[in-house]
Amino acid sequence: APPNFSALGWALFDAAAQTVAIGVVSTAIGVVLSIPVGILAARNVTPGPTVYWLARGWILAVRAIPELILAVVFVAALGLGPIAGTCALAIGSVGFLAKLVADAVEEIDPGPMEAVRSVGGGWWKTLCSAVIPQSMPALIGSSLYLFDVNVRTSTVLGIVGAGGVGFLLFESIRTLNFDVAGAIVIV
Repeated sequence: APPNFSALGWALFDAAAQTVAIGVVSTAIGVVLSIPVGILAARNVTPGPTVYWLARGWILAVRAIPELILAVVFVAALGLGPIAGTCALAIGSVGFLAKLVADAVEEIDPGPMEAVRSVGGGWWKTLCSAVIPQSMPALIGSSLYLFDVNVRTSTVLGIVGAGGVGFLLFESIRTLNFDVAGAIVIV
């Protein structure tokens, strides 16, 4: 059967908008939390080995838990809906993006950092004057990639009731309404 766009009406487009909103908000939260952790997990910038290992350990712990499991936990704690999906994706984003941030910071040119330190610049001055400007293109690119991943993942999280178009897709497949499922996939 051809895709049936009229069965769900505007609810389909509302769910699609909700999916994008979950992706946007979870990415914003993820970026805010990931950048400090990622900087502390970069061996060339971290204030000390203890901070480095704590930041790396945190990244590994968060990355070890799939977003789908986090979504199930948040749905159980907060109930069905987009808030559970947003929280799950935001936490998952921290592990994903912080790793990319740490790798990007470790690959910067050490010359500007040494120059700032040689004129008496401390850790904060070095960070603000030499590290962040050099790593900004990678931070922006990684953040945009995270947004793309989060929008796609928010669709999958809808299957467990974490809001968005995924829940409608799961329900239409479960009830064998493949014409509606086709419309959802197209949207």
